[in-house]
Amino acid sequence: MSFVAEVLLKHLPKEKAAMLATVLSEGRWTHDFPITVEAARQLGLPISTSVPPLIYQLMDLYPQSGSGRPSVTYVPFRRTVPERAPLAPGGAAGRR
Repeated sequence: MSFVAEVLLKHLPKEKAAMLATVLSEGRWTHDFPITVEAARQLGLPISTSVPPLIYQLMDLYPQSGSGRPSVTYVPFRRTVPERAPLAPGGAAGRR
């Protein structure tokens, strides 16, 4: 968090940078969650959507692959631990 706050200090007052660093690093989102322009502005990030054409030309050199395929899989249920087989006579589990 301190590194994020340090970067934000270049653009925001100390208290705002510390608060925003906490929000950005507390695990609220996964690494691949896109923060929209509107959301970034609501967080207080001083952003601009004006991008020089040269930047788009540079980005074209590095196309993104795997569109439509999630990079993080969320499993919405708890895994259960399988029950152990009862001990068979003689003390060994599952011996036949």
